[in-house]
Amino acid sequence: MELIDLPAIEKRLADGSISLILDHADEMDVADVARLSKFPGCSVFPPIAYVTEEATQLKQAIFVDNIVAAASGERLPNQVN
Repeated sequence: MELIDLPAIEKRLADGSISLILDHADEMDVADVARLSKFPGCSVFPPIAYVTEEATQLKQAIFVDNIVAAASGERLPNQVN
């Protein structure tokens, strides 16, 4: 079940009554992003916050910490409940 009514958003974008900013378009179907991005009132931004050198190093450290903890039978430091 979709959380948005895509045809309704398209209609509103077409008549210019709304603007739309997609900052997590990677979580949407590519065809749906293409449908929306053709409107001048729609801006699509790629998800780039997680591709910095610092973020990559942090993700790698978290991954290693979780593997070490799991292998030693300890509670995972980054476990989501």
